[in-house]
Amino acid sequence: MIRITFVSPKGGVGKSTIIYYVTKLLSDKFKTLIVDLTDSATLSRLFGIQNNILADDGYFADKGNVGVISFSRISNNDNLDLEKITLKYKEILGDYSLILVEYPIHFYSKSIKIEYEIFNSLLKTKNYIFSVTIPQDIIIKSTLNYTSSLISYLSSINKDIYDEALIINMVKDIKIKDVANYHNNVFSIKFNYDLIFKGFYNVDPPDDFLQISKFIENLIE
Repeated sequence: MIRITFVSPKGGVGKSTIIYYVTKLLSDKFKTLIVDLTDSATLSRLFGIQNNILADDGYFADKGNVGVISFSRISNNDNLDLEKITLKYKEILGDYSLILVEYPIHFYSKSIKIEYEIFNSLLKTKNYIFSVTIPQDIIIKSTLNYTSSLISYLSSINKDIYDEALIINMVKDIKIKDVANYHNNVFSIKFNYDLIFKGFYNVDPPDDFLQISKFIENLIE
């Protein structure tokens, strides 16, 4: 099993889209769990989830080889029964080979700390961070700085965490200069109008997502 967390300090960069397509491309081969911590709860809602893990039900969707669990919209003011949450999470984690996590934009969110602590108390696995950004130099650099700070924060819980890849999404008719200077593993995804106007869930995975899926498959194997 491996865990991959998709992060960005900026909303609207396509984290949900990337996770959806990676799941679609890999779930036939690897049983995949999506963990949604976002405020938008895009993936939770897409899979019919109405609640989060604080509720008695309606926080998990089982779609055969794909599972989705929601830690979405947990407020810093919420009172949490950590023992109860741990038991729920433990029951779901089961025999998944691939855990795909979507973080909210603020890494000091209560849900991030709670979920990561509980996950690492239940399972010992490598934790990979994939940063997601758009093709603007200042935003790419701020995203990488954000990821560095996030890893420092999470390392206090589990040091087995790696800044593994940078995904530059929504690239239009420009060539990003000196991409290798940003990160050792950089993936570019072209801007695709269909994903916006039709909805990514109505569009087959574009070719750009195949390279990301193959990279993840190699990490698993």
